[in-house]
Amino acid sequence: MQNLSPMNRVISIGTDLHRFSRVENILKKNGPLISFKTKRFADRVLNPIHEKPLFQTYVQNNDILKCSRLLSTSWCVKEAIYKTLDDVEQANFSMSHWYKISDERGRPIIGNNDSIVKDKFLCSISHDGDLITAFVLRIGQ
Repeated sequence: MQNLSPMNRVISIGTDLHRFSRVENILKKNGPLISFKTKRFADRVLNPIHEKPLFQTYVQNNDILKCSRLLSTSWCVKEAIYKTLDDVEQANFSMSHWYKISDERGRPIIGNNDSIVKDKFLCSISHDGDLITAFVLRIGQ
């Protein structure tokens, strides 16, 4: 569990629900995983440093299920992040500037390029069958 001091305060929460099959169907419609459309979609959603290399490994292995799960998870988490932002931050939001990685125990860690937003973001992800949900808590520093 992350250590939060009494000085921290909840600023906002965000949540999203997504179907894995939605992205899988988009990838199938785009054709081979190496297609321009799939690359453009991944570039829009995935962080180039923290998420894109794993996606490229899945593409090289032609693993559409892992590609769609990574894109779906990233999309769902970033939609939940978006909902925690104020109007100005939302206007400047780009999915690829944010990332979700996992710590050594598999817990999600949220980050953004160049500390776009300095607050701490806590995330919980759950999935069952074709559904994934993300819950993000924004903590003021």
